[in-house]
Amino acid sequence: MTELEQAAKKVRVKLKMAIILSEYSQCELADVLNTTPAQISRAVSGNTTPKDLEIQKALAELLHVDL
Repeated sequence: MTELEQAAKKVRVKLKMAIILSEYSQCELADVLNTTPAQISRAVSGNTTPKDLEIQKALAELLHVDL
């Protein structure tokens, strides 16, 4: 596994755990971030497009997670 793949996995695990432990569903997070549940899912799954990275950062801030 490359370093980039390891970093993406780390982000994916942290965000998934934070969502599970939070009071929010993915649909609610999508509403708060003004996006779609599908986009939240793609971002949480570790995609690295600019939009996904933007959503990952917003999720981390909202859920108080250090990436």
